[in-house]
Parts: sequence; C-alpha cells; structure tokens
Amino acid sequence: MKEKLFRVSVSTISTISTTVIVSSVSIGSQSGAPCTSYTTINDPTRNVANTGTYGTCDRGPVFNASNDGSWIQFVGTGGTTIPMTPPGVSHCGGYLSGWFNGTLPNAVGTVVNGTVCFDSDPSFCLIAVIVSVANCGGFYVYLLPPVAVCNARYCTT
Repeated sequence: MKEKLFRVSVSTISTISTTVIVSSVSIGSQSGAPCTSYTTINDPTRNVANTGTYGTCDRGPVFNASNDGSWIQFVGTGGTTIPMTPPGVSHCGGYLSGWFNGTLPNAVGTVVNGTVCFDSDPSFCLIAVIVSVANCGGFYVYLLPPVAVCNARYCTT
C-alpha cells in the first residue's frame, strides 16, 4: 500500500474591524454676509486628535479656487474651530496640519484677518495663508482659500 502525504497549511483568520466615518459638506451661497452665506463641513477626520495622513488636501470645489476661497463653518464631532496652537505633523488627515495663528473676533458680526499656518517638522509655520474669521454669535465662519500643496488640511478642534 502506498502512503499518501498531505501537506496541510494552517492560516490565521483575523477579524478586521471597519469604522465608517461619515463626513458631509453642505455648500451654501457664497454671496452676502458671511454669517448667512457659508458652506458647512462636518468631517470628524479633521480633528487634531486624529493622527495619520490620508493623502487629502483642501483644494477641491468646497474651497472655491475660482474666487480665492469660501466662507466655511465647521460643525459636528470633528470640531467647530481651527486650533489656535500647532498640532504637529500628520494630524487631521494631512501631513501639513493647519492651525490659526491670530486672535478670534470677540464681538458678534465682527470680521478679523489672521493667518493659518501649516505645521511641518521642524517649522510651526512652513506655509502661511491669510484668512478672515467672522464671529456669528455662537459659531465662527472662516474665509479659507484652497491650500497651495496637497497633503495640507485645515484642522479642527
């Protein structure tokens, strides 16, 4: 009787957990007063606590390259304001993490200019863009231009 040899391979089956992140953008009119005509972004991946780079950048139609920017209100669990301190690299879905280097307006209806810096090793402000911020009484809206380079994103907190 002939012996038959069987090779048995054992493979490990691992369970992969998938997290679904729901982001939304509601594009509003960009004409008129900033507190009544803005686009909302609900994107949890923009939060500074979110580490990692997803190859995304804020150059798309939401940031309206045709007229140098759009009024944006950040909403939801990702955060509602741009952070006021450098978050470090590889946060909020981009390698260059955007933070507001300025003073937010105190009075409702007031608009101020400031700078958003994009953090990179070793510089806290490798790239800087001029932005405007409006106090809309309970929330802020930001006039944000499209970013100059990919893998740069406006962060939220």
